Amino acid sequence: MQTSKWMIKRNLVSALFAAPMVFGSALVFADGAPEAEAAPAAAVEAAPAAEAAAPVAEAAAPAEPASPHSLTFNLGLYSEYMFRGVALSDGPAVQGGIDYAHSSGFYAGTWWSNIDKEFTGHGDGFSGGNKLETDWYLGFAKSFENGFGFNVMGNYYYYPDREDSFSYDGSGDGRKQDTFEASIGLTYKWLTYTFYYIPTNYYGAAASGTRNGKKDTDGATYNELKFNYTLPVASLNLLAKVGYQHTPNLLGSQGDVAIGLSRNFSIPSAGKPIEGFSAGAYYTDTFHVKDEAYYVTADGRDVNQETVWFFVKRAW
Repeated sequence: MQTSKWMIKRNLVSALFAAPMVFGSALVFADGAPEAEAAPAAAVEAAPAAEAAAPVAEAAAPAEPASPHSLTFNLGLYSEYMFRGVALSDGPAVQGGIDYAHSSGFYAGTWWSNIDKEFTGHGDGFSGGNKLETDWYLGFAKSFENGFGFNVMGNYYYYPDREDSFSYDGSGDGRKQDTFEASIGLTYKWLTYTFYYIPTNYYGAAASGTRNGKKDTDGATYNELKFNYTLPVASLNLLAKVGYQHTPNLLGSQGDVAIGLSRNFSIPSAGKPIEGFSAGAYYTDTFHVKDEAYYVTADGRDVNQETVWFFVKRAW
């Protein structure tokens, strides 16, 4: 039995390392060579010969300064929606968002994903839950030449289905799952430590042993240490992390670990390559679980078991 489990883990790790290469390398090298650095705008937009003969005064006109504002979009397909060691989707998840950033360091955005209604709504007398999660956040981030940086953010989790938490017992005392979370992250080169704090009830949950919402579960914390490094092999990015979730008055506190590889790539086209794609694979597991039953859905799915998950997305 131990041999069989070891073989399964070995195959999972093999898949973990192979996936980014399958998604990324085949597409990147399809056009014959890795991408060169983008040429300066002045070289790309060279003036025609007729314009080159124009007076020097006109040719030397200053270019307009770059805008301090930027707006980006992202859309991805994930084999599972993994959140701190927990699979929040029962199968594939489509995720996407919009981000605004200012050159000063201020940013704001929104992010959406489908989730498993059974995990967000199981409990006595309750038959369903939320099917969509939306995040609305703003923050301020800054990095310095010496390798240090910080990121302060506030994130509001809003569930448009407006279903109550799994602690609801049908008596009318259930709570909506909407939650606010504040965080501060400190970075030095490849290492990032982030502390998360929830001043509201933990996704609408009442205290363990109660179902009427009379006891609070505010004050939940999550500590995360992350290592992010670009390997000198095929431009693969290595990410490893460890975290621990603790929620007062609620069972289910646990730690989680993850390690994986990702790769940025472009898709060749008739004109310029289509940029902004990335793909990867990660291995996730949990440890020091306070109450395993907390992570089992009404239909018997274990949402915090070890798994390997994959993704492909584009940002533009």
